[in-house]
Amino acid sequence: MKIVVILLAGGKGSRFGEKKQFIKLKGEPLFQFSLNTINKIDEITDIILVLPEEDLERVKVFSFKNVKKVAGGKERQDSVKNALDTIKTADIVIVHDSARPFATEGMFLDGINNVKKGYDGSITAIPARDTIKKVENNIVSNTLDRKNLYIIQTPQTFKFDVLKKAYQKAYEDNFLGTDDASLVERIGGKVIINKGSILNFKITTKEDLILANCLVGKGQKTKPPI
Repeated sequence: MKIVVILLAGGKGSRFGEKKQFIKLKGEPLFQFSLNTINKIDEITDIILVLPEEDLERVKVFSFKNVKKVAGGKERQDSVKNALDTIKTADIVIVHDSARPFATEGMFLDGINNVKKGYDGSITAIPARDTIKKVENNIVSNTLDRKNLYIIQTPQTFKFDVLKKAYQKAYEDNFLGTDDASLVERIGGKVIINKGSILNFKITTKEDLILANCLVGKGQKTKPPI
């Protein structure tokens, strides 16, 4: 079975102020943390590392698995499509943001196992813990019932043919989603959730980076408790 990971490290760092995928965390670039975890998973056969086009040649990758480097696009969705277009055949495709360095082996394996069971997709998620309100023009319009609300993370795992079809349909319709599962959902795909962790956060701000450094400083490099 061919299982491919698309590891997204193609951001321009517009919100962060610099390309965060290259920021050093305990001496390693951020994207390498995810590669280290992926390398431990026997089921994964190939990795596509999506990078800014201008960084393709200079970035060195340390991996025991076959790694292909691909140029990213304008949006996250474009970057995933660029990677998908290079895959001729596969059974399962996993999409992961390199800005989430604390995703565990278990999260990847749970997604793989769910798709093997027949689901079109499996996405890492945690229940919403805080009260969530809908706000319009800074005025609260209503409070959402958090009982059925989840915070979605990556990795997100899919049948290759389903994800490919979902992306084709999205581009035909000029649809831009905020994650890969939203594209699969809109073509009727059956997507299940697998257990995430509050420590599997996305490094988006300088404060997030401070927290990440605290975690690795305590030895929690790739296996935070869940």
